[in-house]
Amino acid sequence: MNLARQGLASVRRAAATTRRRRLGRSLEQVNYESAWDEYARNWRTHYPNATHIGDEWNGKEAGAAKTVQEYSDMIETRYISPHIKGEDQVLEIGVGGGKTSALLKKHCGELICADISAEMLKATHERLGDAGGVHYVKLDGIRLSGIQNWSVDVCFCFDTMVHMEPRDIFNYLTQIPVFMRGKRLCVFHHTNTLSDLGWKRFMSEWDKNLLGRSGDSFSVMTNDLMARFLDQLGYEVVSKDIESIPRDCVWVVRAPERARVR
Repeated sequence: MNLARQGLASVRRAAATTRRRRLGRSLEQVNYESAWDEYARNWRTHYPNATHIGDEWNGKEAGAAKTVQEYSDMIETRYISPHIKGEDQVLEIGVGGGKTSALLKKHCGELICADISAEMLKATHERLGDAGGVHYVKLDGIRLSGIQNWSVDVCFCFDTMVHMEPRDIFNYLTQIPVFMRGKRLCVFHHTNTLSDLGWKRFMSEWDKNLLGRSGDSFSVMTNDLMARFLDQLGYEVVSKDIESIPRDCVWVVRAPERARVR
């Protein structure tokens, strides 16, 4: 084979590899699992004075609070205690180190902690343990496997969708209804890139996340896009809060019996 043909073959192989990568799952480009495993493993080095993973997320950048205690109190007062009762079984998607899980456990009967990161689940387990009806589910980022159908009264996803790509959010929204029972209530929190603080976050990260992005950076998401997702899939909007966390948006919605995917 002459040099010209060798060069052409090399170009074709590179093009084929690029096509395979583009056709692959989004997690091959946005590796949430590795990003958050690494975050958990290195957390103590970066935050030697903190007690738990999540103590560094104080809501200040989002315009919601000035301290982690103030932020936690706001989450509990506005989004947990009004909607979750002692008999409820709650599914939390994206538990991080268990900061919100600890708040949820105070109010519910059973808690399912689900996360793509084994290291974050480990940290949450160390914080909450097994007693008192706490269960742990390792997710793969595509399927919400390991959760029993018609077993969840409230689905809670906070400080997680801010990192998820819109298609990945939509994917989860298509699957959640089959797990829901009773009041079928969901609390979803995502970033709003078009808010003043959301835009500030975008401008601080855009050049570090070209041709893909790190799993712990923020996604590009808007309130209108989430509203379209919810409407398409048949969720009933109970409330939409853009004031408590000015950078973001928090929805309280009721899941349909079945998502309208088509």
